Amino acid sequence: MLALVHFVPAGMLAAAIGRWPYEYYMILRVMVFAAGLLAAALIYQRSKQVTIWVGLFVIMAIVFNPIIPVHLRRGVWSILNVLGAGIFFTHWVSLYLSRPNASSSSPS
Repeated sequence: MLALVHFVPAGMLAAAIGRWPYEYYMILRVMVFAAGLLAAALIYQRSKQVTIWVGLFVIMAIVFNPIIPVHLRRGVWSILNVLGAGIFFTHWVSLYLSRPNASSSSPS
C-alpha cells in the first residue's frame, strides 16, 4: 500500500511531461494533492516531528492543490513535475533502505 502512495503519483508526474488533455492535469493535481497530504501525515505519525520530508510533501500538496490552483507556465510545471516525481521516488528509496532487512548482505 505504501508503495502505491509513492509510485502512482511519481508515475503520473513523470508522464505529465508529455502532452495530455486538460483533464489529465486536473486528475494529476488531485492525485498529487491527496498523496502529498497522506505521505506527510504518515511521516508525521511515524516520527512525531516535522521533518524535511513532511515539509516537502506539504509544499507539493499546496502547489498541486486543485481547490485554489496555482497557475504557472508549462515549462515551470514540467520542472515541478520532474522534481515531484523525484521526491516521491527518493522518499520511497529512503524508506526501503531504512528497513531492518534492507541492509543485510547477500548470503555467503
